[in-house]
Amino acid sequence: MERNPTADEPRRGGDAPLRDDGNVYRPMGNLLPYPYFSLEERDRRWRLTREAMDRDDIDCLVVPNNTGHSTHFQADARYLTHVGGGGDADVAAVFPFSGEPAAVATSAARWIRTQPWCTDLREASRAYGAGVVSKLRELSFPRRRIGVVGLHDYVRAPEGTAGYGFMKVLTGAFPGIDWVDFTRQMEEIRIVKSAEEIAFLEMSMQIVNAAYDAAVGVLRPGVMDYYVWGTAIETICRMGSEIPVHQHWIGDHHPELTLTRPTFREIEEGWLFLSEIEAAWGGYHAQGDQPFSCGQPDPMYLELMSYEIDVWNETFPHIVPGVTVRELQERVAATARRLSPMSGRIAGATASIVMHGRGLGSDPPIITGPGTRQRDLERTVAPGWCFVYKPAATAGQYRLSWGDTVVVTETGPRRLGRARQEIMIARW
Repeated sequence: MERNPTADEPRRGGDAPLRDDGNVYRPMGNLLPYPYFSLEERDRRWRLTREAMDRDDIDCLVVPNNTGHSTHFQADARYLTHVGGGGDADVAAVFPFSGEPAAVATSAARWIRTQPWCTDLREASRAYGAGVVSKLRELSFPRRRIGVVGLHDYVRAPEGTAGYGFMKVLTGAFPGIDWVDFTRQMEEIRIVKSAEEIAFLEMSMQIVNAAYDAAVGVLRPGVMDYYVWGTAIETICRMGSEIPVHQHWIGDHHPELTLTRPTFREIEEGWLFLSEIEAAWGGYHAQGDQPFSCGQPDPMYLELMSYEIDVWNETFPHIVPGVTVRELQERVAATARRLSPMSGRIAGATASIVMHGRGLGSDPPIITGPGTRQRDLERTVAPGWCFVYKPAATAGQYRLSWGDTVVVTETGPRRLGRARQEIMIARW
């Protein structure tokens, strides 16, 4: 990871930003301390992207701004420019086949000292299409083809992430250009994580684990639901995670569907909490799914958890390079049938695979029951894949899952978290 220059190092031209071409800012000062990627990582990403552009005869890429889904929908802009972070940080990007990329942002000067890669920072003043056009007018397009990331079939956005108004500005300014969807090509690049990216995800999982520990530490009967949730959020922020991040959450004696925020109820003894807690170190989202309870939960959940972990541990070693996602899906189903009790409280329990990519956001694959993108089932697992692995177990009206963010290595999978495979029980 690149670190910012020390306070004793000379400043290049002082701290004031230089605005040289109307709406173009260029860095002049020292970097502030944030998690940064190296220039070697930048060169790796740019090389892979330009190789893909060359194969498809693409002159230039455009990534629209879209902070949807906790900023996941503009992950590709940050991936190529290192510009981004924060819930309202709209950033579009222009990535030419050769030459300097540009990040298009409102209040573009704020990115001068907060990232080490991008030196062409364009002021959008909320008009991102116009900012992109200003960069495109400086480029040539011998093949007359510009790729757009997010025209359709984006992860969690099957209708795409590029706004109608944004695209209308671009197509109106360049009527003779063939605008080509480049979503799949970027997915194939981003799905394989580098060692630097994996290190960021591992830091995020340390924060997730600490957030669960903190939540259970304050869990008592009579405490407000939102207080426990807030304790987890506080821990995430205090340990350096960016926000926003997903925090799905529900607590009750028999919890069902997780909600997007906590309730305004007093917690009762015996409540079980189902949740998805994320953290994003340097913008890299890792997730843990850890059931926890206020005192002893319904014994059904303890038995179902034991079944869940048996399925998890038997199938986990089979996440190896060369296996298809569909084969993993079938293995989880077969293992769950074999391990399902024939009698007792959870007789006939079932489990199914749930897994989705982790990284800057909208990372494939996405295998989430009804939300499964069918073409992801045909993908072949490869070293560098990172995803949360959390098979879902069900017995009648009872359900839960346990999950950790994992990385696939040359020899098999490795967990990035440290949580114990059990229901965490708060005692007082």
